[in-house]
Amino acid sequence: MNENQGIRHARKTVDASCLLLYRGHSCVSNVKNISASGILIEPVEDECINDLELDAVCILEIVVNDTFNLHVSSKVTRINDNEIALHYISIPDDKQVALWQLLGDHVHEVETFDL
Repeated sequence: MNENQGIRHARKTVDASCLLLYRGHSCVSNVKNISASGILIEPVEDECINDLELDAVCILEIVVNDTFNLHVSSKVTRINDNEIALHYISIPDDKQVALWQLLGDHVHEVETFDL
């Protein structure tokens, strides 16, 4: 690792959808990847919320399958043309074990990224 790199929890690609809720608005999106500390989503059909900004606090409803969904509070850390990165603020106690099971070995892994 060099001075232009950071360390983060390893990301896992999953086939899931996500509803982002912010100030009474919603945005349907696909999950690009998920980790123990956050998620990267891609809004469907340019459906992004216009006034969403960095550090905005949002609610995410992540739907993985018929039996698993995750409702978390999160903060926006990055916005690109077609991606939104969010960091979890809180995960309900009853969903933490399910998230760790979904992540599998990725829970304990870290990776480097460019700053």
